[in-house]
Amino acid sequence: MDGRVIRLLKRLGLWKSFIVIMLLRAPFDFLNAVLGANMLESFIRLIENGEEDRLLSNFWIFLLFTVLLFGYNVTVWSTISISFEMRFQRVTRMKMLEVMLQSTQQDMERYSAGDWISRLCTDIDKLMDYMMSPVNFMHGLIATVNLVFSSIVLLVINGKLLAAALIVMVPFFIISSVILIRKIPYFRLKSRESYARYTNWMEPIITAGDVINVFEGQELVLQKVRETSEKIMRDNMKAHKRSAWSSFFQIFSGNLGYLLLLIMGNVMMGKEIGDFARLTKITQYRGEMMRSVMIVNTCLNRMRTNLAGAVRVDEILGE
Repeated sequence: MDGRVIRLLKRLGLWKSFIVIMLLRAPFDFLNAVLGANMLESFIRLIENGEEDRLLSNFWIFLLFTVLLFGYNVTVWSTISISFEMRFQRVTRMKMLEVMLQSTQQDMERYSAGDWISRLCTDIDKLMDYMMSPVNFMHGLIATVNLVFSSIVLLVINGKLLAAALIVMVPFFIISSVILIRKIPYFRLKSRESYARYTNWMEPIITAGDVINVFEGQELVLQKVRETSEKIMRDNMKAHKRSAWSSFFQIFSGNLGYLLLLIMGNVMMGKEIGDFARLTKITQYRGEMMRSVMIVNTCLNRMRTNLAGAVRVDEILGE
């Protein structure tokens, strides 16, 4: 998490509450992965041993644990997390308004009216998205916990296949999550600044359209609106292109790693891997690792996208 976001949470008195939510939600993906991997291994082994009559009883056991796990997650998400999100938005907006009301005229004139409106509305929403909305910091944390513990389990089961998975995964992760998306926050920040200027030029069209017509300023105003709109679009497209290339390397890495795992698993069958049921369990944990990496990569991308809003809020509340 970016240090400026942590600083904002501490200033708003919400940091401890946020830590509690993170701890409550962090283990969900890994526990779900354990259930899925063991369920498949159990079913395949029962079929291989000719014990099909036990499939239904095992199914009900795994279903019970799955219902309990998802019930726990839904409870945390629908009560504690939603309550925190509503409280965060209320406290942040009120704090922003307090700063605006207590500012001198000189302080207010540092930013345009469009800039103040953008920071009070859209940028606070972006800050909230950075932390809590789907595929952002919270989901990135859950996926990271799943990645770490799934890797540990795979290391215990078969260290060679873990090494093979990492050899494919790490280079592509660096390319997609470090190199390609590094400048996305810069493009998004420029887009947010252009959006504020766009708001400034739209205001006179709404409030003083007759004056603009009297002084024949329509062409000038429309030209400025068009220029800022194009600037917003160009910066957003630069960010989108980098996101698209990042997604391509994620998919390529996943398919290549899965193919390598199957080839090595076939060679090890009957030696370092006992049977097909165990290989299936290994592929499940490797799949969880890859899925977690893709989620983390996507979350980093989205977080960098929304960080522009957090930076602009911090410029006001962090002073």
